[in-house]
Amino acid sequence: MVAVPNSETVLNPRALRRTNLPIGIADRMRRDIAQRELVPGTRLPGHRDLAAAYSVSVGSVREAISMLVSAGLVETRAGRGTYVADGAAREIAALPPRPLTRDEAEELIEAREVIEVQVAALAAQRATPEQIAELRRHIERMDAASADPADYPDADVEFHIALATTAGNRYLLRAMLDIRALLRQDMVLGAEAAIRRFGDLRPSVESHRRIVDAIEAHDPDAARATTGEMVRRNQMFVLGLYAMASPDEGETANGLE
Repeated sequence: MVAVPNSETVLNPRALRRTNLPIGIADRMRRDIAQRELVPGTRLPGHRDLAAAYSVSVGSVREAISMLVSAGLVETRAGRGTYVADGAAREIAALPPRPLTRDEAEELIEAREVIEVQVAALAAQRATPEQIAELRRHIERMDAASADPADYPDADVEFHIALATTAGNRYLLRAMLDIRALLRQDMVLGAEAAIRRFGDLRPSVESHRRIVDAIEAHDPDAARATTGEMVRRNQMFVLGLYAMASPDEGETANGLE
């Protein structure tokens, strides 16, 4: 039997209280399976041990496990316990991303501002002519997709990954890659909001173009300021969609995508 998850692998109890508890527990375990911290065949701790580790009730743990069983990610074996199912990681990879709650969207935007502002400043200091040319190719792809909210988010995400590569810091790049799927969800919402307001995504393209201009001028202050402005504008657009969807703080904006 595996040990009860320690403080590094258990959701922060405060964070759990900000959303539906069983969903929060199930999401954490999905992530552990996807990252192979819980591999197929692993026996999970008992419900009481998990409840103590997560500082929640046994009922919340039982409901979370039921969600994972229904999704084919874990299985119960009579008289033996609950185990991570064979092929669980493949099941997760095939699932569409769960829509972000408003709280999660706010935290993601905070993370983007912290990471991407510094990424842009470092890129302005370190970019080579070849990297600048690559960034401009990504801008052209974004421009070509500026009237299509289905294609634009992918082009936008690829630009930001290229920008992180240009910054020349492997850990900042890893941070961007780690939030790539979430980043796309945020950009889907931002694209929808921008099209509602402007009719297309050309204002977004121009913001990205100004970032590359600052990088080409090797002006980290301008790159930092322009990136921060862009992320904050996206925050206003995205949170505006959540406000339109529902007055409830925990509601997702999935219906507006």
